[in-house]
Amino acid sequence: MIEIVLATASPRRIALIEKIKCVQPRILPTNVDEVTLSGAEKTATANARLKGESAAKSTDLPVLAFDTVVGLGARVFGKPKDRAEAINMFETLCGHTHEVVTAVYLRVKDKIIEKNEKTLVTFGAFRRDLVYNYVDSGAPYDKAGGYNIDDPQIKPLIERVEGDFYNVVGLPVTLTEKLIEENLIDGKDEYSA
Repeated sequence: MIEIVLATASPRRIALIEKIKCVQPRILPTNVDEVTLSGAEKTATANARLKGESAAKSTDLPVLAFDTVVGLGARVFGKPKDRAEAINMFETLCGHTHEVVTAVYLRVKDKIIEKNEKTLVTFGAFRRDLVYNYVDSGAPYDKAGGYNIDDPQIKPLIERVEGDFYNVVGLPVTLTEKLIEENLIDGKDEYSA
């Protein structure tokens, strides 16, 4: 087992990291001021780096951090701040295919590895009652794009998912496992628990 610091408070990411059997995570939530840059990939990469660097200040263990952003064209959708913003996000995303980008940041000593995973999600037409009920439940406020693809209430809006489903949840399992294997396992047992 590889001891690694997971820089998150997200229960979805904490659950997903358990799919990677070689990892023994130590959870270390970070509190950083996230940024919005031009495009989903740049925004996600910058925020994952901010989280990872913040966590790295308090540990010598390898650090793993993530940031997930929803993008449609040039527009970037983070976590909605209020009801009106959440509804506007759905009004904009419905009837279109948007991209969900999760940036993965891995720091092993002074070596930094940054990769992105992109998944395309297509929403059907805007359904007022469904969206209003979902928003009023409070579910959107801690999720990029205002939704969690796993929430049963939102599933009727989803027409298609192209790519890594877990990436949309917030942690691209296959990519993350590959980065851990390439940078921590191959003959390196320094961080084994």
